[in-house]
Amino acid sequence: MTCVQTNTVASTAVAQPAGMVRAVAVSFVLKVTRFWKTRDAMRQLSEMSDWQLADIGLTRSDLDSVALNAPRILATRALQEIAYERTRMAAIHGSVNRKL
Repeated sequence: MTCVQTNTVASTAVAQPAGMVRAVAVSFVLKVTRFWKTRDAMRQLSEMSDWQLADIGLTRSDLDSVALNAPRILATRALQEIAYERTRMAAIHGSVNRKL
């Protein structure tokens, strides 16, 4: 019985570092993948015309500002928030103007 318990403890001690290495590797791969997807999205946005950007609620200065200030991984989320706020404010101001 003592032999079985010793083997169990030894096998879990070996499995834990391997699990940690796997978790770190998966996390790294996910971060690199997210970085490249964000980089590609920013490139595509920068290739759009000003009219196309305005159609989705962004300006060229929004792209420049986010590229300089936001961490690369969070850039697309920051742009989504800018576009959402701009659309929301336009809807609020548009409904106020319609009431007048």
